[in-house]
Amino acid sequence: MAELPANERLRIWGRNLFQQQQEPVVWAGRVLAAATRKMGRPPEIDEVLILAEREDQWPRGREVFDRIRQRSLSGEDPLTEEHALYFALAELVAKLAHNAAGQRPPFDHDSGWRVGPTACHLAAATDDLEFHAHLTRALGGWPQDI
Repeated sequence: MAELPANERLRIWGRNLFQQQQEPVVWAGRVLAAATRKMGRPPEIDEVLILAEREDQWPRGREVFDRIRQRSLSGEDPLTEEHALYFALAELVAKLAHNAAGQRPPFDHDSGWRVGPTACHLAAATDDLEFHAHLTRALGGWPQDI
């Protein structure tokens, strides 16, 4: 695998990590919750965290995704690079909830594969070692050869 480009190795790691999760929506929500320790908890993020925790809320995934996407693309208050990654992670959690609820039309089947790589990019955007530790615990580890 070392001969593959780093972005491809990260994608494969993300796919394998996601496929190991017994409760993927809950797991992705925990990764997002770990990110809140540094990134804060705006209302849109709180809504995603509630969504991830409660299976009866998963059918609202597309609605929650739309609100997050609207905030992400807002030109009035542009997001920093870190916050854009943070909101991208929140979008992935909402997509997973929507798909897990069996709602139609589904989001991309590989949305969950991007949780780990997005968290890696978010961690790389900061030098905060405590933040890295929180994300590591939530993810279940980091890729070894990337």
